[in-house]
Amino acid sequence: MTTASNRNECSTRQAATSASPPEGMRESSALFVALFLGAVFVAIAANAHAVLYKWADERGVVHYSDQLPVDAVNRANYELSRSGLTVKKTEQARPVVQQRVPKTESEEQRMRDADRERVIAERRDRALVESYANEGEIDLAKSRAVATIDGQVQSATAFIAQMTKRREELEGRKATFAPRPVPGAIEREIETIDEELGRQNELVAGKKKESAAVAARYDSDKQRFHELRNPNGSVITSSDGRYSASQPVGMALTNSR
Repeated sequence: MTTASNRNECSTRQAATSASPPEGMRESSALFVALFLGAVFVAIAANAHAVLYKWADERGVVHYSDQLPVDAVNRANYELSRSGLTVKKTEQARPVVQQRVPKTESEEQRMRDADRERVIAERRDRALVESYANEGEIDLAKSRAVATIDGQVQSATAFIAQMTKRREELEGRKATFAPRPVPGAIEREIETIDEELGRQNELVAGKKKESAAVAARYDSDKQRFHELRNPNGSVITSSDGRYSASQPVGMALTNSR
């Protein structure tokens, strides 16, 4: 009886042992489940934070894609959320220009003068674009400025005519005193008139030169204004990024994959 009972107990333990999986297999299964759930969570998080990239190519066409292509890395681009909001803005990369080291003081002075002239030219271009909407406004400003100077010339010319007439009258009075001496007051007035006529003639000559210079300056501004704008009427972007296109750019959806 005891022997039979022992055999039954051993059989029961063996059956229980064979029914439960080994300890190592249970650990492997738990690790697999943990890795699987981790991958799922990572995928969900990645989709939740997925973004779009927006950039414009060399033709001005705007592109959208989920990955930024190689040729757009150095261009200005925007990182957008799935809802279309701007998350990050990246400015266009500027080429690194290696500055030349001057060898002499005169060369250094020339470089400083060139830099100063460049800055002045950029400021002039900026003021020109911001002051006028079109070339017609430049023509109007030119006509007004020239008309003001021409009015001064006309006034001086009329005054010269009056002084000349007065001088002729005095010369006629001088003839009536012959052979007596001409009164000193008449001689002094004639001298005063001659001095004033000289000043007025110089004024007229200077104003005429000024009028020509003003007209030439406005013509130069008009030409430069035309150069700063492309044929479609939009302002060309300068090196400091001050100007931007006034017309809408084309749009295209691009998938980098």
